Amino acid sequence: MKLSKAIEEFKNWRGFKVTGQTVVRYDAVLRIFCLTMGDPEIEQIQIGHILHYLSELERLGWKRNGINIVALALRKFFEFYNLRGHNCLNESLIPLPRKEFNIPRVANEPDFKKLVKAIPRDNNPNNIRNLALIHVVWDSWARSGEVVSLNVDDLEFNKDLSGSAIIKTEKSRGRRPIREIFWTAQTGKYLKAWLKKKEEIQDKMVFEDSGAVFTSIRKCGAFDVRGKRMTGRGVCEVFRMLSNRAELPTIFNAHSARHYGGRKIIKEGGASADVTNILGHSNLESSQFYTMMWGNDLKERWQLFQNTYKNPKQDKARLNKNLKSLTHVENLGDAKEIVESFIEFMQHGNIPAHPDYTNMPKRTTEHRTQGGGRYAKM
Repeated sequence: MKLSKAIEEFKNWRGFKVTGQTVVRYDAVLRIFCLTMGDPEIEQIQIGHILHYLSELERLGWKRNGINIVALALRKFFEFYNLRGHNCLNESLIPLPRKEFNIPRVANEPDFKKLVKAIPRDNNPNNIRNLALIHVVWDSWARSGEVVSLNVDDLEFNKDLSGSAIIKTEKSRGRRPIREIFWTAQTGKYLKAWLKKKEEIQDKMVFEDSGAVFTSIRKCGAFDVRGKRMTGRGVCEVFRMLSNRAELPTIFNAHSARHYGGRKIIKEGGASADVTNILGHSNLESSQFYTMMWGNDLKERWQLFQNTYKNPKQDKARLNKNLKSLTHVENLGDAKEIVESFIEFMQHGNIPAHPDYTNMPKRTTEHRTQGGGRYAKM
């Protein structure tokens, strides 16, 4: 079987199993490989051809993570045809390069404000749509593909225009097929403004996907249509354009907003389970990557757990230990030191200090006189 024909059949079969984005990515990778190999019979492809192809990609400057995707696509391809009984390359022989860890980009609030400021406040429908789009991404921490999958009927608004929607999650492999996202009242106002403008436009032209929340407005390339549902790539292009206009140091995107959301949940005292539920992960392992900290954020957490009096939890543990020993203290000087640490804890910890204790006058020390008589003030 010719490689080009085999790729087409593999694409059609793969489309029933995984998301459309994965199918498109694998199809592009395999077609480039087919072009490089000269469209041979799949039975003629040997492991030497695969190793040479992967080596050339690395020599030409491809990232190791990108080469990993190529190798994975080739593995899945040959696995499919081996299962069908073709006498072709054993997929287990294809090596998977180890992925490189890259510190993910994390969005921040100042950059988001600059992004919002870069959108003109006029009657241009593109600007009205983009304002609603980036606010939904920022509030919900949803993936770009999930945001563009929203339909108008999915939106539930409260009286103050805050609201929620049930969306189909990506990358869940069936373990978490749907989840609920939320937005604030301010974002709700931008959404309502866009939906109103969208209705005005639809009165003048026919939209292909009239039920979609976020659609294109102009004609789409060679196709004489308007109002197609936006794609994940279209969302990325909007963020790229606005990031350049706002002169941000890096491109702001939906994924960096998700990382911001995951870290914010943990910093505010949430657990990994909260990250899993809010971000729509199918398991806790996926959430761990979103809760990683470094730089100033990690340093702040480290300082919080340092052995200092600024940490109420450690102060309380130290205080309880000292109070237990207070009843066994015979030396009055040691007792005084423990009491002073107790007052300091109340002044810096969560327990309010009582004025009867913090304002009490200094007590004079007393010692037993020689001969075992009463205490005498010194």
